[in-house]
Amino acid sequence: MTAHVRPLPVDALALADTWFTTLGTSFRGRLLPGDPLVPEGAAAWVVSTLGRELVVVVDAAFPYSAPKVHLRGERRAMPHVEGRGRLCLRNPAVPSDPQAAVAAALREARSLLRAITAGSEDRDFEEDFSLYWEYAADGGYRASLLLRDVDASRPIAWTAADSAVYGFDTPGALRKWWSHRFGTDKTKVRQGALVILDELPHPDGYPFTGSDLWELVASRSMGGTKLLEDLLGQMPKWLLVVLAGTAPSGRRHAVGLMLARLPEAGGRPVNRRLIERGYARCSMPAEVHCTRMRVTRLATDALDASKTRLPYDEHDRLAAARVAVVGCGALGSGVARLLAKSGIGHIVLVDPETLGWENIRRHRLGAEYVGMPKATALGRTLARENPDIGSVRALDVAIEGLLARDPGALAGVDLALACTADWSANCALDQFVTQAGGIPVLYAWMEAHALAAHAVLIMPGHSYRAGYDEAGNPGITASISDKPISAECGASASPFGAVELAQAEMLSARLAIDFLRGRSAETTWWSWLTDAAALADAGGRWTDDWVAARGIPGPFGQMQVGPWAEP
Repeated sequence: MTAHVRPLPVDALALADTWFTTLGTSFRGRLLPGDPLVPEGAAAWVVSTLGRELVVVVDAAFPYSAPKVHLRGERRAMPHVEGRGRLCLRNPAVPSDPQAAVAAALREARSLLRAITAGSEDRDFEEDFSLYWEYAADGGYRASLLLRDVDASRPIAWTAADSAVYGFDTPGALRKWWSHRFGTDKTKVRQGALVILDELPHPDGYPFTGSDLWELVASRSMGGTKLLEDLLGQMPKWLLVVLAGTAPSGRRHAVGLMLARLPEAGGRPVNRRLIERGYARCSMPAEVHCTRMRVTRLATDALDASKTRLPYDEHDRLAAARVAVVGCGALGSGVARLLAKSGIGHIVLVDPETLGWENIRRHRLGAEYVGMPKATALGRTLARENPDIGSVRALDVAIEGLLARDPGALAGVDLALACTADWSANCALDQFVTQAGGIPVLYAWMEAHALAAHAVLIMPGHSYRAGYDEAGNPGITASISDKPISAECGASASPFGAVELAQAEMLSARLAIDFLRGRSAETTWWSWLTDAAALADAGGRWTDDWVAARGIPGPFGQMQVGPWAEP
């Protein structure tokens, strides 16, 4: 049965024009080009409804883009009304029916206006406090905050850059994040104020002057004025103040503003003598000092906002987890990157090799790192990509030598991932944890041509070597191929690319995360088997032993789970 597809309109604006004329006297005509609400290539229609004027705006992509609706002439703050009066709506784009698209936009706008008039949306000012603060921000300068503890008013650390100020719980946290992100030490650290408000203000109550700020802090915080008094007593030229609070739903907000000395005629901040005019030195009340400073409301970014996009709730647990990745080649580098982006807070990287040109097509590091030690280069990349990570430690040594020289090198690690696919390295690690005890190890590898990928979680009391003979031959493999692999200096290199590698990365990282979340606590063997087309391309087939033990894999690829060999 063939689906019916409506043809796209030839002239969407003409159809929209026709629809608006059906509104009678409510329709007030089109806005002329040059109006602030009519950017180049756009069109806008004015409609009078519910005692207000609405402007329905479409851009040059209409009808493929959804119409927007602006509230015209209103100056007071209203819930769900963004900058320049734009209403926050969810109306869809309807490419096949421009008239339905503008009708839906106007219908949703009228519904929102009714709710605003009834007062049912008033709490939105607190729920979306950070967003409304953004609309009231001054200019393009921003505050970027990483504050773990926002339960009490207290001093914080901050520093300035060209386009933003950065605020952190402590100077140490600031310097660590800065080093991770930019690779340099930040020595100039100032003291700022975190003020906890017991009730988040309505936009009409946002501080626009020093007097406004003092009044807000005095009326809605415990200890906030004392904190400002202590910091302003140091007569700073600039002071970062962070206002924080909790919405009725429990959602937390933190926004920044900058207090600065008012400038002289030449633009320089006034000196202490002019600020204290009328008072003996060091005797001016903090409240007066605050009123004599300029307030700049800063658009604010939460540097740890990425954690809200993670699919699990154990953020603190993962942030405290310590994982060692042994082998930072194609598979190990990808798994380490997935773990870092999943919120793992502390990662140790172990690998003695340098990155070569032959690595870059499937390694997480590219050409710019060729010739560098893999562990060190990967560590720098993980820290730069995830600057709020707790720690990344790189050890450019082989695991065998590391454990022989420093048996405590893996002390405190919650999980080790062995991604070397090297029998001697894996034996050394297995022997070490068998004797030392207490460290779970996840071994990950791929079969030739990436026809199968495996991740085996070995818990204390079990052994990885139990699945192999003395020479390192596995007791069972999933695939066999008639297509030869290239030999390189006595070793072999299996040809596969980044796409095939992704399945192995996902398999290994998922099992590791499940373990760290407490969802997998037993020795287990996960395997990914490729699809029938890839199997045929490699001249491969599934082994009789594997089929007897696990069954025939499906034609579109399949994950299988089974037991590991007993020790």
